[in-house]
Amino acid sequence: HFGPCTAERGASHQALRELGASQVAEAFGDMSTTASEVLSAKPGHIREAVPPQKGPVALLQEFVQCSRQFSAPQHRPILQWSYDQRMATCTGLAFRATVAFLLDGIPHHVAGGWRSSKKLSQRDVAERALTFFVGRWGAQLLEEDAGGKPKDIMGEQGVSEVMLLEQYCQSYTACAGSRPRWSRTVDAAGVTAQVEILLLGVPHKFQGTTRQSESEARQDAARRVLWYFQFPGYQHLFSPDMRSAAVLGKEIPAPPTNWACTGEEAAELRSAERKTVLMRVQNKLQQGMVKRLRPGERPWEWSYEVDDNDTSWPPLCRARVVVPALGEAFVGRWARGQREAQIEACLLVADFLDADIGATALAPSASGSITDSEEAALGPNQRIVVSDEHQ
Repeated sequence: HFGPCTAERGASHQALRELGASQVAEAFGDMSTTASEVLSAKPGHIREAVPPQKGPVALLQEFVQCSRQFSAPQHRPILQWSYDQRMATCTGLAFRATVAFLLDGIPHHVAGGWRSSKKLSQRDVAERALTFFVGRWGAQLLEEDAGGKPKDIMGEQGVSEVMLLEQYCQSYTACAGSRPRWSRTVDAAGVTAQVEILLLGVPHKFQGTTRQSESEARQDAARRVLWYFQFPGYQHLFSPDMRSAAVLGKEIPAPPTNWACTGEEAAELRSAERKTVLMRVQNKLQQGMVKRLRPGERPWEWSYEVDDNDTSWPPLCRARVVVPALGEAFVGRWARGQREAQIEACLLVADFLDADIGATALAPSASGSITDSEEAALGPNQRIVVSDEHQ
């Protein structure tokens, strides 16, 4: 979840608290009839509880729209989807969907599990989100309404918010006595703290704003999480920014890279990205140039340079790819073998297409592709994109 304070793998209970436990069952039927039933719900089995006429994606969208204090933006989809992919077998891919949405003006990102197709991964994450939001948090609210509210903890004079957050997590039943886990990122602007908290068995990641020291960064993140939990004295410390890019922009800003990954998963994602970059970029070029390519015409042309002085195998190789419709040539860095060299050049094409200039260049145009003479005239300081490490 990524919002005023956060990057979270899971979901917020703010919308449920606004509805109230008594309204949850009415709004979502049998999904929250009893605490024991909803707490035993598992991803993949939620379809037994939802009304048969609606799937999990439609139900999740209804849940997101149920906020009484915040109206969802009308200029974009309620649910926004993105996907990670990794190699499941030597030739097959697995996909994991992430769904982004606003709850009470706060951006949330929820990651699902790995599935064999994008459609299945989309359904999986919607089921998991509903199980958590409506099932587990619904049961938690019923329990709190029955007298199981979190213990009131009054911060002692001089106690830091970091310590206060730790005391709260250890006393709150939804955290099951788990302690916050801290990490940080450092850049030229300063230090940003992230804290991971286990809520009802689901890891949540929260991020603060950039500060000049790690201590200040942790204090900032802790204050925001305490506000998020509506801890006494912090209820009005922050409020969602209705003018932020998350609300007014075309898309909700993405969370940090690999935020929902373990170290091993992150390495697998990087490997899958390299192995599939040729397929992904070629598909993107063909889709963008569908009206410009003649039948059988390739969207790019490849050539290779081999280091004649290299005696190892596979030899050092450097790839050059020309994309006539873009009027660009790309030269990758030296790599072992033609395949790796091709990947290095293709990564440059991918970076170019991800930039605004690349997206504009792929837009339909009446000018068509460049001619052979124009391609031959491409010079190293004009229309050739070369890797910084090509020498």
